[in-house]
Parts: sequence; C-alpha cells; structure tokens
Amino acid sequence: MRPFTRKIGAVLLSHLLLFSTLSFTMDMHFCGKTLVDFSLFHEAEDCGMAMGDDLMAGLGCCSDVEVIVQGQEDLDQVVNPVDFHPQLVAVVMAVYQNWLGQPEHLQEPPRFHGYSPPPLFPDITIRDQRFLI
Repeated sequence: MRPFTRKIGAVLLSHLLLFSTLSFTMDMHFCGKTLVDFSLFHEAEDCGMAMGDDLMAGLGCCSDVEVIVQGQEDLDQVVNPVDFHPQLVAVVMAVYQNWLGQPEHLQEPPRFHGYSPPPLFPDITIRDQRFLI
C-alpha cells in the first residue's frame, strides 16, 4: 500500500507543479450581455457588428474581454554542487580501513569447533541413474 500512495503523491505533486507554472489567455467577445465567442490561447472572433460603432458615436454594443492568467515563473532549480577533493576521500578511506577495521558484512563468520555436520545420505535415484519420464 505504501508504494502505491507514494506514486499517487508523486503524480499529484507533478501536476501541481505543472499547473502552477502554466499561463494562458482567455478571450471573450460579447454583444450586449451575450457571450458570442470564447477562445483560449488566441483572439476571439467578433460578431461583425463592430463597424456600427462609428455611427453610434462610441455607444457600441460589442465588447472584448481578455483575461490573462500568469503562471509562476520564478522557480529556481536547486543544484547542490558536490565537490569532493580526491585527497580528502583517500584520507577518510584510510582512516576508516585502519581505525574501524572491516565492516561486519565482510568479516568471516565464526567457526563452530565442536560441531560436526549430520551425515549426508546419497540420493538413490542419482546413484542408480533411474529417472521418471
């Protein structure tokens, strides 16, 4: 269950980052109070009644509304430069080897001196070379 929730969280966070940095423009054209055209990412087409604006002396019935949604653009990439000096790494490895000795998983397992393993019985089918086919 834990890997599944981790994957869901990663997908949700990636979508959050994508949509927080997304910017887009909505254009709407109204004739009076009626929405005639709506478009994303480009300009909305007018209804053709805009040429009557000159005759009505600025009292036109058409209007254009543009809504711009700006995304977050000040994201910084976090880069941690790792600068290991080769001499420092060599000194640390030497101190680790000499002072702490070998790690536990590389040490030889203890021997059991008073223990003799049980006798092994030979497999009769292998010894007699008889196999079921």
